[in-house]
Amino acid sequence: MNISHSSKFVKNVPPAFEQLGHELLKAAAFMLIPAELLYFSIYFLRKGYYKLYWILTALSISTLWVAPIFSPVSCGPARCLHYFSIAIGTMKLLDICARRHSLPKYIAGIQPADWLYPLYLITELRYESFTPNHVRVPRYRENFNEPLQLSIHIAAFVVLQSLPQVFPTVLAFEVLLAIYIIWTSMQLLLRYKSSPALFGPLYKADSLTGFWSETWHNAFAAPCTSLAYSPLRYGLPKYGVPVGIARSLGVLGAFGLMAIFHVYALSPLLNKECLNRIGVFFLLNGVATISEAAFWGHRKHWLKTTMAWMFETSIATWVANGLNFPNGLSKIPWREICDG
Repeated sequence: MNISHSSKFVKNVPPAFEQLGHELLKAAAFMLIPAELLYFSIYFLRKGYYKLYWILTALSISTLWVAPIFSPVSCGPARCLHYFSIAIGTMKLLDICARRHSLPKYIAGIQPADWLYPLYLITELRYESFTPNHVRVPRYRENFNEPLQLSIHIAAFVVLQSLPQVFPTVLAFEVLLAIYIIWTSMQLLLRYKSSPALFGPLYKADSLTGFWSETWHNAFAAPCTSLAYSPLRYGLPKYGVPVGIARSLGVLGAFGLMAIFHVYALSPLLNKECLNRIGVFFLLNGVATISEAAFWGHRKHWLKTTMAWMFETSIATWVANGLNFPNGLSKIPWREICDG
């Protein structure tokens, strides 16, 4: 091994990358504390120690929210990832709390040991190995090849890079494809063998309802259902609200939860105006999805598809126009990524 060559390589690492790596490691180390508390809270909940479950849950969520104080991160992208992990951990804790009377049942094979069950429950965002789960269709019923679709979407992203980057619509589609590429790449690396695809092919979306329920990733469908949709959908009719209105408010509540989630997680990177646009993006998508379902129902029509693509492109362009990326994603000064 050429030690001098390795030493030279380390010295050539940009200071921003070194800072990014150091702060991510520090933040991840602290996040192990609430993760362990969450693990043991589920373990003792399964054992029937409910008082201990509540204590551990309270400690876990408290530790999550004091993480920025005890493990401060100054690099914007690292802080953004830190906030994402805090938000995801909070939703996972609250989701399990909402399901505490009827925890998901493991159905992927032999029942795991008591110490292993919480690990599966924590690491599966969609509860793929459990019932009820939030998987659209089992992997064996998927009618597309996920690695092939990843290649197609990477190719589309490369094509967009060759276009003038001054147009917000180009940036909007680049952001859309970048999210798809990053999430799908992580999915292919980290998933269980039986895990179904996170996304459907983006170019096959034929409606707003289909885009959000069948095409876009549903990684956070579980907390959206337990924390927003179900309480409104099934709670409001008890107070005389018509079921149709309660269902629509449940859908809007789920989009509202995602608006709050994204605004909080992206706050270290974006200014207030852009964060407001992102929040409005989710709320308007909720309203538009409800309106589309009310007018079209489950009917398929070319006009429905055209209107959906026009709406999504317009509102995504409006959001992208507020981003501080005047020259596109490829022109971001990555070597100075922590200086902003």
